[in-house]
Amino acid sequence: MNLFSLTADVTAALNPLQPAQLRRMTGTKHAADYSTTPLYEDIPVMIDIQPAPSNALQLIGNIAQQSENRTVYLRGNAHTLSRPLQSGGDSLIFEGSEWLITKILEQWGPNEWCRLIVTRQTPQRSQPN
Repeated sequence: MNLFSLTADVTAALNPLQPAQLRRMTGTKHAADYSTTPLYEDIPVMIDIQPAPSNALQLIGNIAQQSENRTVYLRGNAHTLSRPLQSGGDSLIFEGSEWLITKILEQWGPNEWCRLIVTRQTPQRSQPN
């Protein structure tokens, strides 16, 4: 039974799903100077965006007060940064910004759904040549 699809159909009248890009980290590229560059694949997804409730934010002890957060429901799975597992660093692109996945609140299998806390990222400034 696909609960995400069932609930998304019911709640779509009040809060329709929004298009987004899941930017999934696929690895790193190593340069001759030993620097690394992350490699990503962009996957189109539909997400349910909601404000992050304060009790969910209490679960994240190290987020700065000035950060902007959202709760996102996503069909499929996503990953936070895990240095021991050498995985993650995924983000979502929506509302004209990149949002880092900072906490997985619920995850129900690789092809089911997950509930995430995302944090808006500051755009990178272009480097002068």
